[in-house]
Amino acid sequence: MTSRTRLGLAAGAVALALIGTTAPVLVPRAEAAATADAPRSATQDDKVRAAQEIGLVASPDLLILTDRNFVFALWQRATGTEVRASAQLAYAGVEAEWTQWIKTGVHDANARDQARILRDDAVARAAREAKQRAALVNNMVPSPVLLIQSDREFAFAMWENPSGPKLKLAALAAYQGDAAAQRDFILTGIFTARAADQQDAIEAERVARAARDARVRAAAVVAVVPTEGQLVEPDVNFVLDLWQAAKAGTEVRAAAERALRTMDDVQLRAYVGTGIHSANLQDWFTWIRKKGEADRRLLFELRTRAEQSRVHPALVAGANTAMAGTDDDVDRFLRLGQYEDAVLVQSIRSQSTGTSGWYLRGLTDALVGAGSGADTAWRVVPGKADSTCHSFESVAHPEYYLRQQGLRVVLAASDGTDQFHADATWCSKAGLSGAGVTLESFGAKGRFARQYTTQVWAADSSGLHPYDTPTGYAADVSWQIDVP
Repeated sequence: MTSRTRLGLAAGAVALALIGTTAPVLVPRAEAAATADAPRSATQDDKVRAAQEIGLVASPDLLILTDRNFVFALWQRATGTEVRASAQLAYAGVEAEWTQWIKTGVHDANARDQARILRDDAVARAAREAKQRAALVNNMVPSPVLLIQSDREFAFAMWENPSGPKLKLAALAAYQGDAAAQRDFILTGIFTARAADQQDAIEAERVARAARDARVRAAAVVAVVPTEGQLVEPDVNFVLDLWQAAKAGTEVRAAAERALRTMDDVQLRAYVGTGIHSANLQDWFTWIRKKGEADRRLLFELRTRAEQSRVHPALVAGANTAMAGTDDDVDRFLRLGQYEDAVLVQSIRSQSTGTSGWYLRGLTDALVGAGSGADTAWRVVPGKADSTCHSFESVAHPEYYLRQQGLRVVLAASDGTDQFHADATWCSKAGLSGAGVTLESFGAKGRFARQYTTQVWAADSSGLHPYDTPTGYAADVSWQIDVP
């Protein structure tokens, strides 16, 4: 070993003693390392920049070190993996490698360390952000402690505080799975499970809303507005409420009883959803059938009264037509048809000798004349003084009626008085001639509307007045009711 080599080792030992470290045990390199063609040593500026590269201030104690010992000193203080590894390699190398590491190698190695740190930071940040999103979708506040947990620990935390049953199952499966399963759970699985839970919640809300709506509709069948309590009570209680509100003898009530006897939730819900409505429809069909039967009885009675009145042949004909038709025809005739002019308007034809075929006409007085015309049409309505009798309203002069006034039958406007009502009311009886009808005055009982010399009087056969002559009396007071 030359004196130069011995001096170098001694200086290195002094430098190491000054910085308080022990150099790694390395085998001394050959003498050729310090030949005249060796590269020039690093300058103090090179060492200052090298120290700054790893965040150090180059103190005088560092700057007086040889290149090799300076490399060792930076190796001790460095934290970056690449810097320490490259420093170790350079330290174990030759002088040129020490110098080159100080000038450029430390800078390149630190750049690699910084790149790795950036990569690691990006990976860690991505992992934290993924966990943050996963926690938020689970309605959890992502605390810093939660975000630094392992993927497996994070899955367990999600299982402990799930926002829904499917998310809880997915978290458990991830926790029990491998690292890939846990990672997939954080990145996608938790979102899929949460979406499924939300869809289940939407469906459950739809089902609950449909059940409430079904109860509201069912209650409407029995004319009940359900309380909030009734909308959420057990099915059996709600059906019992419906049964209590239903009318006795109805299919709605009978169907409720059948459902209650089963005590089966499926049967009870079926009654609320559809059964009560089917039963109500059956009740309606029963009601409409019974109404049709009742309407036909009413129409039959109406027709009988019209026949017995002898003044309503058109009403009889209309009733017969309706009875030969459908229940709708009967219903319409009872509601509307019986009040229409088509069945109420008649003509009154004389049966007197010499005027047979002539009609009672409404001009100023009531007269009997030949031929038809608007003034021969009379609307036959219930009697103003007695609804079992009749009043005759002129079609040509509405609100004008046949009235006896001083026993003379005239056409007079209604004044609404009781006297007018009595005088304008005529009660029909069988025609005294054996055919047709006779009309007895309600206001002059015992006297009948009689055609006498084409005039019309309230007459009897007493002979008291000329128009009371018994001659031809039966034919004169007998009339035939025709369609005008």
